[in-house]
Amino acid sequence: MLNHLILNRLTLSVLLTVSLPVALTSCQSNIAKDNSTPANSIVTGSSTSAPILSEQVINVESVNRFDWKLVRWIDNQGIVNDVDTVPPLMLDVRPSNLVFKYDCQRYRLNHDGYQDYTYSSYGVTTITQPSCLITNKQAAHNIFQYLERLFPEYGRGRFNLRITSPSTQTKSFSFLNKLTPKKPTPYELVLNVQDKQLVFEGTLKTLQPVTGLAITYEFLKEYQWRLVSAVDSNQKTIIELSRPDFPVTAYFAYPMYNDEHHVGFSSDCNGVGGSYILTPDNKLLIGSSPQTMMGCSPKREAAEDKIRELEQLSKSQLTLQRLPNTNLDSSSLPYYLLTQKLDTGETLIWKNEVKKIP
Repeated sequence: MLNHLILNRLTLSVLLTVSLPVALTSCQSNIAKDNSTPANSIVTGSSTSAPILSEQVINVESVNRFDWKLVRWIDNQGIVNDVDTVPPLMLDVRPSNLVFKYDCQRYRLNHDGYQDYTYSSYGVTTITQPSCLITNKQAAHNIFQYLERLFPEYGRGRFNLRITSPSTQTKSFSFLNKLTPKKPTPYELVLNVQDKQLVFEGTLKTLQPVTGLAITYEFLKEYQWRLVSAVDSNQKTIIELSRPDFPVTAYFAYPMYNDEHHVGFSSDCNGVGGSYILTPDNKLLIGSSPQTMMGCSPKREAAEDKIRELEQLSKSQLTLQRLPNTNLDSSSLPYYLLTQKLDTGETLIWKNEVKKIP
């Protein structure tokens, strides 16, 4: 039905009375509604294998290992609506935010974390890269309007996530009275919101080839990292981050939050940061967290404002290289450069230093 909705270019007044899931429907069937299923999660597996399912708190690092495609939705009457559209509506689970994807359009839902089974939403924003040429702008607009209704801003929307595991291999009788194995079903991620359920089917992401040295959580937190170069997507220097008297430093496993998977950035002012995950192919995904609002000098504040704009709720590719150490004052310290290529086009280069408590 999404295609039907799109082709008929419904007016705004009609759109507001028709939910997007109805527009996505290709067929319907009745089921008994079940709200008793406990929340589940995935536990991280090895970097080269699929994560293993476990009935624990949602593990964003493991859930992020999958591409999630909307395959059906269940309304508040228990009606199951199968969804099969081209392009599909996809979901990416990241620290402190969910990213819905349709064509090259992105819709980011910020929320208050994965510490519990129920989260508060803080509104949906659209992200459109300059190179994005949306095939069907009306469909993209319809999706945004529906997501806004599902997830109102300022924490007024409540939702939760649960994961259903693949069914185990079962056997059935064929007409020859022989046992034959059934193909297991894929993981499914269920998003419960406003008495509705959006069901996404998981496909393990294809890992990209890694260049440079291996990067691990343990390695990142071993040092503090000073920003030595910052350029925008046009290779022009980012002035706010390029003042020698106001350096910017990154700390993985930030001591202030006592969290192994929290990164903080500071220019000796308030500091900004958030929880983060490092994927097996060295992608860095950063969430967000509250910060203090102490007054600082304008240039320090400008540096932290810029790093907040770039780093919070970001996705980037990391590359690590080791260079000869020519510093006689710290000859025992290896010399590493960590290059961070952000999805928004900027490139930041960080140099390791002896870690100090900020």
